[in-house]
Amino acid sequence: MPRLRIRGLKWSALALALCCLGVRIAAAESLEDRRMHASREAELGHAAELTDRACGTHLKTGFDWSGFDSAQTASQNVVSWCTAALAAMEDICSDSLGKEALSAKVKTLTCGGASTPSVTLDGEGTVKFFFSLTPNQNKLLVRDYLNKNL
Repeated sequence: MPRLRIRGLKWSALALALCCLGVRIAAAESLEDRRMHASREAELGHAAELTDRACGTHLKTGFDWSGFDSAQTASQNVVSWCTAALAAMEDICSDSLGKEALSAKVKTLTCGGASTPSVTLDGEGTVKFFFSLTPNQNKLLVRDYLNKNL
C-alpha cells in the first residue's frame, strides 16, 4: 500500500509542476494557431520598430492570447488593434518631455483580448493593453492613460 501512496504523490507532484509551468494539456493550441500567433507576434515586433525609431525606445512586444477567441483571431488581424497603443506612444513622445518619460518607464507592450478595453502600466515597465475586436477609441484610451501615468 505505501507504494501506491508514493506513486500517487508523484503523480500529484507532476500535475502540480505541469500546472505551475503553464503546460496546457487539454486545451493545446493547434499548429495552425501557433503559426498564426508567431506571424502576428513578428508583425507586431516590426510595427514596434517604427515606434522605437520615433521614441528612442527598445520595446519588447507580445500578445496574451488567452483572452481571444481563436475563430476571431483567425479572421481578424489583432495587430491592427494593438498598433493603436504604439501610435499613442508615438504621440506621447512627440516632445522631449514625453520622449524622456516614455523611454524611461516603458519597456514592454503586451496586448490581449477583453470585453472591455483597458490599459495599465506595471512597475516592470509593461504596458498591458486589452481590447475587444470591435470599433473603439483605443489610441485615445492608451494616450490618455499614459499621459496621466508616465
